[in-house]
Amino acid sequence: MQVAEKAREGGFGAILFDMDGVIVDSMRHHADCWIRVFAEHGVSLSAEDIFLREGMSGIDSIVDIFRSKGGRVPAPDEMRLLQERKHELFERRPIDVFPGMEEMLVYLAGKGVVLGLVTGSLRRSVGHVLPAGLMGLFRSVITVDDIENGKPHPEPYLKGLHDVGFPPEKALVVENAPLGISSARAAGLRCFAIATTLAPVYLETADRVFPSHAEFYSYMREIF
Repeated sequence: MQVAEKAREGGFGAILFDMDGVIVDSMRHHADCWIRVFAEHGVSLSAEDIFLREGMSGIDSIVDIFRSKGGRVPAPDEMRLLQERKHELFERRPIDVFPGMEEMLVYLAGKGVVLGLVTGSLRRSVGHVLPAGLMGLFRSVITVDDIENGKPHPEPYLKGLHDVGFPPEKALVVENAPLGISSARAAGLRCFAIATTLAPVYLETADRVFPSHAEFYSYMREIF
C-alpha cells in the first residue's frame, strides 16, 4: 500500500516535527554561531560540519567536532562555557518561521492530526524561536533538556510518541537531517524529510524526501 493510501485511511494520527530547519529557518544561524565560537578556539568549521550533526545535543556535538578535527576535547566546564557563548550569539538573532509552515500546522490540527515537536535544541531555544501561538498547537514538546540520549538515539522520538499517545504505525516524523531520520527510524516511525540544509542524497533513508517546503505542503494537503 502506498504512503498516500495509508494516510487517507488514517495512518497518520499524529505527526512529530523536528524544529530547526523544518519549522523555523534557523540552521544557517546555528551554523554561523558555531563557526564563530569554534574559530575563537582555533578550530575551522564549515556549515556542512554543523548540518551533518544537527539533532545531537550541544555538548555531544562539541565533543564530536573536537575529536573529528584532532583537537583536545575540553573539560566539561569549558564545554559548557563554549555552549553558552554560542547560545548568547544565537539568541541575538531574529529567527523566522518558514513561509507557509504556520498555516500548514493550523491546517493539520484542523484535520484532527495531533502535533508534537521533537528537537535537539534546548527548551530556552524553543522559547526564543517559536511564537507562543505556534507553540500552543503542539500537544508535546520534547527538547534536549527532557532526554538522556539525543538523536540519532531513538529516545527523543519514543518520548514524543508516548506523549502524543499514538502507536508507531499511526505516527509520522518530519525531519531535515540524517541523525533525525536515524532517530525516527530507530523508534520504528515513518519519516518524511525536507531538503532545507542538506542535499536529498543525505536524506535517502527517509520514506519520502521533498526538495522544498512548497512541495511538502502540497503533498500533505493532498493526503489530508
